[in-house]
Amino acid sequence: MSGKREQNKRKNRQAILDAAQQLFIQRGFEDTRIDDLARTAGIGKGTVYSYFASKEAILLELIANMRIRIHQEFADNNDANAAVAEQLLTLFMCQFDFVENNPELARIMFRESMFPDQKTVEQRNQVDIQYLNTVTAILYQGQQRGELRCELDLLTCTLQMYSNYLTIISGWFIGYTRDHAEVRDSLHRTILLSLSGCASEPFAEQYKTTTPHQNPYLNLRCKD
Repeated sequence: MSGKREQNKRKNRQAILDAAQQLFIQRGFEDTRIDDLARTAGIGKGTVYSYFASKEAILLELIANMRIRIHQEFADNNDANAAVAEQLLTLFMCQFDFVENNPELARIMFRESMFPDQKTVEQRNQVDIQYLNTVTAILYQGQQRGELRCELDLLTCTLQMYSNYLTIISGWFIGYTRDHAEVRDSLHRTILLSLSGCASEPFAEQYKTTTPHQNPYLNLRCKD
C-alpha cells in the first residue's frame, strides 16, 4: 500500500511541475494562478499546496531540475582531460541547448536568477551554488594541472565566467547572435579573454584570440 501511495505522490508532483511549465510558458509566471495549475494538473488546489508552499517554490524546483539535466548532459559530453576553456565551453553550451529549446521558460528562469523574490532568495542561492560549483571545479582542476595561476581567486573567476555567459545569452534573446554557431563563437571568445589573464606562463599562448570578432548585428564604433 505504501508503495502505491508513494507512486501517486510522485505522479501528482510531476503533474504539478508539468502543468507549471506549460502555463508559465503560455501565460507567464505572474499571470499563472495556483487555481490554474491545479485545474491543468487535474488535482485539487489544496493538493498543490500539500506539495509546494507557493508558486515560487514550483518555479525553483523547475530550475533545479533543469540544472540537474544540464549537469548530466555536461557529464556525458565533457572531456575531463581537455583544456579549461574547452570544458567551460562544453558546460555553457549544454546550458544554451536548454535555452534554445525552451526559450520562454529559460527567460522566466533567468529573470528569477537576476531578480529573485525575497521569499525564495535562500533556496535560489542553493540552486545557483550547486551549478557554480561545477565552474569552480573546472577552474580548480586547471590550477592543479598548472594551466591556471596558483594564486588565482577562484570565486571571482567563477563569477566572471558566469556573468559573461549571462551577457552572451542576453544577446541571443535580443538578437545580437542569431544561431548556435554564433553563440558558441561568442562564448569561446569571452572564455579565452577571461582566461588570458589567469593562465600560467606556459599556457598563456593558447588563450590568445588571433581573429577579430565580426558581428553584423551589433555595430559598435571605437572612434569617430
